Formats: sequence, C-alpha cells, structure tokens
Amino acid sequence: MFEKLMKSAATIYHKTGENSEGRGIYERFVLKSTRFERKESVRPTVAGLLPYNSFKLYVKSGKNDKPIYASKNDYGAMTEYARKLCWTVAEGDVITLGVTSFSFENKELDDIKSGCEIFTVNSVLEENIADTGIIEISGRGRVFYT
Repeated sequence: MFEKLMKSAATIYHKTGENSEGRGIYERFVLKSTRFERKESVRPTVAGLLPYNSFKLYVKSGKNDKPIYASKNDYGAMTEYARKLCWTVAEGDVITLGVTSFSFENKELDDIKSGCEIFTVNSVLEENIADTGIIEISGRGRVFYT
C-alpha cells in the first residue's frame, strides 16, 4: 500500500572526501519511486526567526530494485565495480528533490543552494518499515529561494 505513494524522484549527493582545496567530492545517485515528506517550520535565533525545515525520504531498497542500497560501511568496503551497482547515504550528505545534476568542481555548496532546495541528511534508519524493504532517511535543510 505504502509503495503506491512512492511517486517522486530524489537525487542524493554522497560525500566521499575532499579535494586539495578542501571542497567536497560527491557521488550522485538518482532514486526514483521515492516518497518525500517535508515539514516546514521556523526557529528563533538572536537575529530573528529563521526557516528550519525537516524531511523524511522513504526509498524502496529490496533485492530486486536497482540500484541496491548498501550501508555506509558496506559501501566503503566495496570495489569500484560493486559500487556502480549500489547507492548509499550517510549523515552529512545532500538531497535535492527531483532529478538534478550539479558539478561541485568549481562551486561551493552554498552556490548551489542559491539555485534550488537542498536538504542535509542527519540520520538514516536502515530498518525495514513493516518488512516492506523501505528505508527511512531523515534530515533537515534550509530552503533557499532564487
């Protein structure tokens, strides 16, 4: 039943390291048949109220689904060939709604935030939701409008 509600796409940018200039190096994974739920709110600060948005992303990850989900530790231990068949997500990774393609080569993450809505992952639940093979990813993000 829940799978019928999984009709959106999301793009995950998994941070694999940093280059010599200290900029992040990311791998891009496009996931289809996902469900994205957002909660928009504000938080008080000394400077006033700031947007503070959170999200939950549900992704099907069964053995018959392509690509297959691998935990952060398993993914790190895989060969380069095996990594091409899988995807992963970890704390600190970036998620955008829909199918996006950014080059982080000459851009800071803040430059990309000015062009679309970006969320940062702060937790990954690897448990199956009611034995459905669905992974729950949650996090927060500040919405930047152009």
